[in-house]
Amino acid sequence: MSVVVTITDPDLRRCAGLATLRIAKWGKHHRNYNIPLNPQLIRRINRIGVIAEYAVAQAISADWSWDLDWDDIGPDQDVNGIQVRGTDRDNGCLITHDYDPEGPYVLVTLAITGPRTVEATLRGWLDLNDCCDALHWRDDVPYPAYFVPQIALHPIDTLLTHTRRRDT
Repeated sequence: MSVVVTITDPDLRRCAGLATLRIAKWGKHHRNYNIPLNPQLIRRINRIGVIAEYAVAQAISADWSWDLDWDDIGPDQDVNGIQVRGTDRDNGCLITHDYDPEGPYVLVTLAITGPRTVEATLRGWLDLNDCCDALHWRDDVPYPAYFVPQIALHPIDTLLTHTRRRDT
């Protein structure tokens, strides 16, 4: 079962602002793409990521502050130890790499549903070790990675149980 979070103004504007801050802090160099990244694509990638993270924070009632000291948080820090991957493709896959941080990974798909309104659907989750399966490897894409289909993900409602068990 998926979980849907509706995000509207002003939170979308805050997400855009945070994405801009992250670009200024880390630039495009925290990922190596095999295609040229223009400023619009960099902005798009970062906005999708921030909106997806915000949606996960809302869905699990995690602390989310727009005023975090981003100097103390690295580019791979997402939501309470949960790694988040976002896409604007409804049938998108959970994309990971061998060197990604350990932890549970959540796939969030985004859809524009109105003026300044986005529905973020948490599709499911999987631990990194389970994501990095040779069956899911693709190198026919601009940035080779493991592409885990949604059908292979654990239901999102089991995520809280899993993270609680991991913390004890």
